[in-house]
Amino acid sequence: MLLMSPSTERTTPSLETPFDALQRAQHRTLHEHAYQQIREALMIGRFLPGQMMTIRGLATALQISPTPIREALHRLSTEGALRAGNNRRLMVPLLSLDEFRELRAIRLALEGLATERAVPLITAEEIAALRVSDAAIRAARRAGDVAASIRHIHQFHHCIYAAARMPTLKHLIEGLWLRGGSYLHLLFPDYAVKEQGKIRALTLAAIARGDAPGARASMQADLDQTANFLISVLEKRA
Repeated sequence: MLLMSPSTERTTPSLETPFDALQRAQHRTLHEHAYQQIREALMIGRFLPGQMMTIRGLATALQISPTPIREALHRLSTEGALRAGNNRRLMVPLLSLDEFRELRAIRLALEGLATERAVPLITAEEIAALRVSDAAIRAARRAGDVAASIRHIHQFHHCIYAAARMPTLKHLIEGLWLRGGSYLHLLFPDYAVKEQGKIRALTLAAIARGDAPGARASMQADLDQTANFLISVLEKRA
C-alpha cells in the first residue's frame, strides 16, 4: 500500500464556513417549526375543509419567510394531509362519505388499541393531566369557545395515546387526525350540547381504575358516535 507523507498528501480545502452550517441549522429549525405549527393546526381544526393554503398568508401568520412554509406544505402533502386543488394549489382535503367511513373504521381500530395499551402503563401524572384536560373541555364548552374545546379534546386523546408508549402507533393516529381534523368544528354546538362529555368521562374512569377493555370500549363508542354524527351532517349536505 502506498502511504503519502504528511508533506506530500493533498487535502481539499473546505469551502464551507461556520456561518454556512449555522444558516443550514437555522433553516432546518424554521422548516421544522413551520411544519409542526401547521400540522397541529390541521389536527385541531384551525383550517376548514377545502381551504386553500397560501404561502404568503402562512408566512405572515408564523412570521417566517416563505421558503420554510413551502417546504412544510410539501412535506404535509406527501403525508396526505393536504391535496392539490384544480389550480394545483394545496388545500385541506374535502373527504367523501366513503373516505370518512373508512377513516372512522381505522380510527376505531387504532385508537381503541392505543387506549387499551395505555391503561397498564399510564402514570398518575398523566391521569392527572387527563383530568385537567377534561375540566378544560367543560369550561371551554360553557364559554362557547369552540377552538379551545377542540384543542383540549386533542390534548385529552393524545395524552392517552402517548401513554401507550408505541410511537409508530401514535404517528399513525396523528395522520388520521390530520385528515379529519378540519371537520371537528361541525360537532359544535349540536353534538357537544347533546353529548356533554358523558362517554369521555366513562373512558377516564375506566383508565383510572385500570380497566383496559372498558377504556377501549368507551373510547371506541366515543369515536363511533362522533363520526356517525359528522357523517350524518355530511349526508345532509351531499
